[in-house]
Amino acid sequence: MCVVRVIVSVVAPHTGATSNTIKGASTVKSMRPLSTMVGLAAATAAVIAGTATPSSAAVSDCPDFGVFCAFKHVNYGGTPVWTESRPGFYSFSGSVRATTSVVNRSAYKVRIIGDNENLGLCVVSGHAVRDLPDGFDDRLSAIEINPSADSRCDYTY
Repeated sequence: MCVVRVIVSVVAPHTGATSNTIKGASTVKSMRPLSTMVGLAAATAAVIAGTATPSSAAVSDCPDFGVFCAFKHVNYGGTPVWTESRPGFYSFSGSVRATTSVVNRSAYKVRIIGDNENLGLCVVSGHAVRDLPDGFDDRLSAIEINPSADSRCDYTY
């Protein structure tokens, strides 16, 4: 605890004499520790707020009831552009091809096929890929939920 003694010079009326003491002078506790803590808390909040990625959504934006979700933006940004839970082979054109990140909350392994139809990227149940690698990023041609055991997986997440 820091204690500061307040000393005030007072000019006596009519005489011009000064005095360094005041009747009943007291000590004042310093506010420095409190102001330091408040400043530290404000700085910490600013750093935390400044490090958030505004365009990203939470992985939790993919419903947690056994589905596979494809997102258009990196870091699972925005709402899913495609969700599915049933096993099968799904081919795509249009906006779903522009997938950049995926979340697999299904009970199955999921195989993603990019622009090179000879390559497969597999995402096991419970995993996610925040930024698909080249050849798959924005080049999605098909997704296979619960592929056969002999399906090719060149990349596994």
